[in-house]
Amino acid sequence: MEINIFKFLTYKRFINILLVFFSYVFSTILKKPMVWGKPITFSIEPTNRCNLKCPECPSGLGELTRNLGLLSIDNFKLIINQIKDTCFYIQLFFQGEPYINKHLSEMIAYARNNKVYTSISTNGLLLSETKINEILNNPPDKLIFSIDGLDEESYQKYRVGGKFADAEKALKTLITKRNDKKQKLPFVELQFIAMKQNENQISDVFEFGNKLGVNKVVIKTMQLSSYENALEFMPLNKKYSRYFIENNQLKIKSKLKNECFALWRTSVITWDGDVAVCCFDKDASFKLGNVFKTNFNQIWKNENYSKFRQRILSNRRSVPMCTNCTEGLRINIFEE
Repeated sequence: MEINIFKFLTYKRFINILLVFFSYVFSTILKKPMVWGKPITFSIEPTNRCNLKCPECPSGLGELTRNLGLLSIDNFKLIINQIKDTCFYIQLFFQGEPYINKHLSEMIAYARNNKVYTSISTNGLLLSETKINEILNNPPDKLIFSIDGLDEESYQKYRVGGKFADAEKALKTLITKRNDKKQKLPFVELQFIAMKQNENQISDVFEFGNKLGVNKVVIKTMQLSSYENALEFMPLNKKYSRYFIENNQLKIKSKLKNECFALWRTSVITWDGDVAVCCFDKDASFKLGNVFKTNFNQIWKNENYSKFRQRILSNRRSVPMCTNCTEGLRINIFEE
């Protein structure tokens, strides 16, 4: 059973959640941004480098225009010290493969020592036996292990540069060693992104996961950026996709309302300290400030953030990345 994240709530964090929720509700009603609380969750980027070249990933394809680098442990501690009073959940990933950063286990330990729930998402291909032992010594609360194909052909179609056999071996070793140590952490979630080349395997993924002993299996829809990529990767079964095609154009199923809870409940911090508006701002195009120069609590309510929230409340369609946003759309189509 997944660890109860609510045990990380303190009285101050609970009051903050109420402030976040009610300020968002009033903002959507009055169409004017009011921000009373601070982010409940964060995505913090250990690195934007990757060991794969996945066709829909700007990091792996080398399409990011921002500098590549690694978050230092000292800078990570600086971030946690700024946000720990009100944040109780962090995702230690944004762009890139987190385990490229050799200080990741230290980061996890520091966050958990400050009673902050930590989640990692990895392709698992860097998890050698030595690295797995390191993970188990300082485990995250949740480890999302992505395997998007149950044979080499379907796996390598998207996970370019990787091998299914290596991913499977790493996952099996991780589960076996964790169980041998009789540890509950990390809670291991096997993530399988539904695509055209693997949709025939979806019914087999749960058996695969159960056989290996993962805690949970999640089938997730795929994010696509173009009509051309949709022709290659979008599942034929419509229920496995977050999009539809109309007049040779890719369109997302969600309705684009002039509101977005993400701008009140969460924030994204890149490896070099820039604050991005959300997880869809992969290149951090909308820079709102830098936590290594200005305390995050000042950035959260600064003029740039306020103007962006107002833009969303007034005309969300004017922000191109919002037209591909899943806020309010169910992206996990099967869970077990």
